[in-house]
Amino acid sequence: MIHDIKEYVKYLDGIHKRTMQYVKVIPNELLDWKPSEDKFSTGDLLRHIASSRLMFLGIFEHGSWIYTGHDTGKGASLDEISNYLEACLIKLTTGLLRIGNETLTKKVLTLHGHEISVWRILMAIPEHETHHRGQISTYLQLNKIEPPQIFGLKIEQVKRL
Repeated sequence: MIHDIKEYVKYLDGIHKRTMQYVKVIPNELLDWKPSEDKFSTGDLLRHIASSRLMFLGIFEHGSWIYTGHDTGKGASLDEISNYLEACLIKLTTGLLRIGNETLTKKVLTLHGHEISVWRILMAIPEHETHHRGQISTYLQLNKIEPPQIFGLKIEQVKRL
């Protein structure tokens, strides 16, 4: 369970910084690339991560799930997408700090209409971002681009017993 919203916001900032490491290695020509026609493009995934931050915030502030989409109007270039990611993180973290710790045990409805505590929805935010960052890692590798190592080393560089 999450007990301190300020500590949680610091954790989210770390998740965001690792996502931004990926943004730095994506070439502009890969933004429209997708593994198949029915999948998100690389740019779609990044815009989706950002827009989802606002969707999650809407649950806490208004009690409703509203997704504003991931179209190119939210960023067509890497610079624009980076700015959108940053702006959405600021809105999310500012909103979370405003609602405070007393909201953590408040009940909200999931997308399926089940009632759960706010702290459980908060747990979904980094899981969601990490899931899509994994997709971006795969997209990079499929395009012969080495993804960043989120903690600085490849497993092959860690000392073995």
